Amino acid sequence: MVIVAIIGGVVAWALDGALSALGQPVIVPPWSWGVGLGLLGALILAIAWPIRQRLHVAPRRDLVDPFYATRVVLLAKSTSVAGSLFVGAAIGVGIFFLTRPVVTEDTLWASAGALPGAILLMVGGITAERWCTLPPGSSEGGALGQPEGDIV
Repeated sequence: MVIVAIIGGVVAWALDGALSALGQPVIVPPWSWGVGLGLLGALILAIAWPIRQRLHVAPRRDLVDPFYATRVVLLAKSTSVAGSLFVGAAIGVGIFFLTRPVVTEDTLWASAGALPGAILLMVGGITAERWCTLPPGSSEGGALGQPEGDIV
């Protein structure tokens, strides 16, 4: 995740630098970007909540739908990677604006406002991915050839 965040930061910083050098308008994240990313992080948690309830809180005899669980864990993994990329991009854009000779507060606040939403997206994806794993010591995991804590 750290490497993806670094890549996102370097690409966003270089893209804004190239646009600035060419005399084009630079990319400033809109205010809705942070809010939208935060809502997506909450949405992935809401999608993974039924699996968490079934596996961790009140284990039942009926099985979790494996196709649903697979879809949720894949969505959670991609969400955490995308959130990490957006965290890096928000930091890269913020660093770009901080290194300019003339700094406007609006651009700094816009990039600072995008960072919490990107962090929420990344943390929501990581948490949802964790919710879709079998707890260690469960009766479903630990069979021969299958380590405990596997993804459902």
